[in-house]
Amino acid sequence: MIKAFLLTGCALALTGCVSMSRSSAVAALPLDVAANAKVTEIRLVTGPDVKVKPQFDAVFQKHVQAKLDGCFKGERAVRLEAQVDRLDKSNAVLTAVVAGANVLRGSAKLVDLSTGRTVADYNVGQTVVVARFAVVVIAEAEEQLSDGFGDELCKQ
Repeated sequence: MIKAFLLTGCALALTGCVSMSRSSAVAALPLDVAANAKVTEIRLVTGPDVKVKPQFDAVFQKHVQAKLDGCFKGERAVRLEAQVDRLDKSNAVLTAVVAGANVLRGSAKLVDLSTGRTVADYNVGQTVVVARFAVVVIAEAEEQLSDGFGDELCKQ
């Protein structure tokens, strides 16, 4: 654990920005489905305590779909049912002075549209820690974390 914090600190010192994953498979996508899947629909639910801009649904769908189009290139239509339970956006002023973090926690299910069955289920989590001179990166938290959500699904 200490080693992870030291490596994170070194990465911040060198780059100003580091991303940490907290994603895991509850039920992984079977290889035969993964080889032929394509996400054709995205449904998003945000938790009651999640504070986002009114256009967040559209931003999320655009960014996540762009990421998923790069890793799901098949013809079998699946729907992504995404839930965002936590989305913390760093204060830009505080980040400029010290450091900050954007945090996303949620879940994702992939549903086969031909059968209606859930074919994969994931816990999704990403934290992006930013040091002072990379404050511009932290400003577009919703876009950044939407990209991260898509990246986390592609890694799984």
